[in-house]
Amino acid sequence: PLLFVGPTGTGKSVYVKEKLINNLDKDRYLPFFINFSARTSANQTQNIIMSRLDKRRKGVYGPPMGKKCVIFVDDMNMPALEQFGAQPPVELLRQYIDHGNWYDLKDTSRITLVDLQLISAMGPPGGGRNAVTSRFLRHFNIFSINAFSDETMVRIFSSVVAFYLKNNEFPPDYFTVGNQIVTATMEVYKKAMENLLPTPAKSHYTFNLRDFSRVIQGCLLLKKESLENKRTMMRLFVHEVFRVYYDRLVDDKDRAWLYQLMNSILKDHFKEPFDQVFDHLKQGSKV
Repeated sequence: PLLFVGPTGTGKSVYVKEKLINNLDKDRYLPFFINFSARTSANQTQNIIMSRLDKRRKGVYGPPMGKKCVIFVDDMNMPALEQFGAQPPVELLRQYIDHGNWYDLKDTSRITLVDLQLISAMGPPGGGRNAVTSRFLRHFNIFSINAFSDETMVRIFSSVVAFYLKNNEFPPDYFTVGNQIVTATMEVYKKAMENLLPTPAKSHYTFNLRDFSRVIQGCLLLKKESLENKRTMMRLFVHEVFRVYYDRLVDDKDRAWLYQLMNSILKDHFKEPFDQVFDHLKQGSKV
């Protein structure tokens, strides 16, 4: 069995789902997906998997004859630990790999499982994820997927932005603003990861690549007709950063920190003062 390990947002699930859905022979393989969460129990897991299998003969279950069932378990290390430090859903899967059988939940008769293949993905332990027992991991071929380097991320998102602007026939001088938005988002993302750390009171301060792409995708909802000048794009960028990051912040100190960060980012990346970009929102002399 394969196990993919890597930080959130590096595309583990996407790679596997793409392969299972689009590149497998449908006549020979039956793919299906299970997402583990902190509340997943062993009984739930067994019921989900059993619901997809047919009874071959007494006590033997498997996919329809002539097919192999490929089960993709995502977030495998999420289930909460029980009293003795084990994760029941993981132990259930380990029992299948070690012994090839489970026990019926009603009458405890033995169930033999045939033609099943496991593929799984998980993030590194920490932040709600637990370390998985080595007794289970020893069965897997482990592939590590690294987080993208800064250059790779800038290149990917710059290409996405350029493609959108080109397809929607934006004027050429907006392409530089598009690139500035990508490098500025990169800085916000890096600074947020460094400074806005999760604590017990702020356990949701976990920022990852998905936040980066949410900002960029939000900026690409801009229609050519609603574009007045370059400042429209800058305003939209600030708005999207505030939507994705600012709205998650729970205390005024963090909000003030992000507001100051956006002030300096507009100066450094777009060479425009914050007050002038948001001139139309002035009440008296303050934005």
